Amino acid sequence: MVNKLEVAWTLVVVGLLAGVAVYSTVLLYHLDSLPANPTEYVEVIGHQWYWEFIYTNGTEVNSTYDPTTNTVSGGALWAPPGAVVQVNVTSTDVIHSFNIPQLGVRIDAIPGRMNHFAFSVPNAAAGTEYLIQCTEFCGTFHGTMRSFLVVT
Repeated sequence: MVNKLEVAWTLVVVGLLAGVAVYSTVLLYHLDSLPANPTEYVEVIGHQWYWEFIYTNGTEVNSTYDPTTNTVSGGALWAPPGAVVQVNVTSTDVIHSFNIPQLGVRIDAIPGRMNHFAFSVPNAAAGTEYLIQCTEFCGTFHGTMRSFLVVT
């Protein structure tokens, strides 16, 4: 004999799980979508042990970090305040992880694969710097694989 209370509880649980599944699928789709008209496009290439930034105007910069002075020479990732930046990330040698911790940005740089994502630059004063670091152990000088996002 079927207990009506058991059937009701089962239907409630199934309905709840179906609702969470649909909501999660829609949410993931929107989180992974790229903006229609980003302000900036930048290609980021991870190398052992530096970041290379290539801008749409043809400018290429390699950032080399000096841990003794906490400075980067050779360039950085530049973006205006409030800009939506689409970043295309890859690697030439091993797996790296492009990470801007203060902005909650993290994506893997994998050899032979181009990963895409976009983020918004905070409305900060010109010259504000946000640390960019590799968070995937990539070899001996992994700790020096840093750069900065500089608000222009």
